[in-house]
Amino acid sequence: MILFSYPLDEDHILMPAGIGKPILRPRSRMTAAPAGGREEGVRWNSYNNTSFVDAFVHTGTHVDTGYHVSQDGVRLRDFSLDDFVFDHPVLLEIEKQDGEKITLTDLRPHERLLRGADLLLVYTGFSKLRGVEPDRYSTKQPGFSTEAAEYLVSLPRMRCVGADTMGIENIPEGRAATPPFPTHRAFLLSGKKFLILEDPNLAPLLKKKLRRAFVIPLLFPEAEAMMVTAFAETA
Repeated sequence: MILFSYPLDEDHILMPAGIGKPILRPRSRMTAAPAGGREEGVRWNSYNNTSFVDAFVHTGTHVDTGYHVSQDGVRLRDFSLDDFVFDHPVLLEIEKQDGEKITLTDLRPHERLLRGADLLLVYTGFSKLRGVEPDRYSTKQPGFSTEAAEYLVSLPRMRCVGADTMGIENIPEGRAATPPFPTHRAFLLSGKKFLILEDPNLAPLLKKKLRRAFVIPLLFPEAEAMMVTAFAETA
């Protein structure tokens, strides 16, 4: 098995501008209160260790559902366990630079492969910037064109698409569009139950033959998105 989601620790968490990082907040600890400790309401010298997690559900590697962009869109409650398991994953390498689009022209040469796929992962190489130029990674990211999204969602087996970028489309560009985030809408509001996978770590999958992939969220039924643990079986 190969993990292709980022761990939620200080070395790997990267947030969109203005959004705080997840916090693991102590509720009880089996130790005495530290001198000068600022945590309030913690039960010190407890019989166990317990914690709360405060987190933005679009943190790190996560999936979006239709409710993210529409009041009428599907939520996690509308997906079954089988919807997070992919028996025909495909990984394509399509290099892209700042703000460039993954286009229909990029995808057409792979049509025979894509028609049998239920999960498409696109490695653009842009994730090489994630740890060294995080601002550029989160604001200058490539994304799918709306035309490419419409094509992919029309394929008979396709149920999820992701790329090694912060999101499926450039965030500032998508926010400024009318209506906002047209590529998200093309994927998620087609009438087909569909997932978008954002900010996956695809480098470990390069040059591997993918057999199956698993994209497993925490099952908060009413959520529009959720952090996932993503891993793949390889040959």
